[in-house]
Amino acid sequence: MKYKKLTLSLIIMIILSLGGVAATLTYAKLSSSNTTQTMSGGTPPSMPGNSQSNSSDNTTQNQTDSSNKNMMISSTQSSGLGSMQALIIGECLFVFSASSLVLIATKAGKKSIKEALNKSYKVVIVVISTVLLTGALTYGVMCANTYLLDSKQVQLQGSGTPPTIPSQSQ
Repeated sequence: MKYKKLTLSLIIMIILSLGGVAATLTYAKLSSSNTTQTMSGGTPPSMPGNSQSNSSDNTTQNQTDSSNKNMMISSTQSSGLGSMQALIIGECLFVFSASSLVLIATKAGKKSIKEALNKSYKVVIVVISTVLLTGALTYGVMCANTYLLDSKQVQLQGSGTPPTIPSQSQ
């Protein structure tokens, strides 16, 4: 542990970058659930003093219900991370990848960055590894987040009970 400040700063950067990813995903989930709840607000109450018959009230209510369902379906199809949120997640994962690889290259602070990356091929390896690791982690987070948001909205649309898997008979 010759370079304690370097090691400590890299570990802090790793923790902060993971915190940034977690905060961005939490914000995306909260904003997605708020959008879904607002879009499925239900039917407005009928106006008092309206002298229409019950059959026209039922027709109007059915049309309103179907339009609410269409709005709910369209909101779930467009759910996911916005471009700004995806960019923030990508940046945080880049910092995480670069910090992790530099920490590994310096052997947890036993060497300086200059000593660890003294050859050009070592620099190229760290740069390519950072790009690949960032891409893989970003793709993984996006896939996992899309799955989690979709499953959460399916539960919101349903009757409140999770779907059951039929048992296999042998």
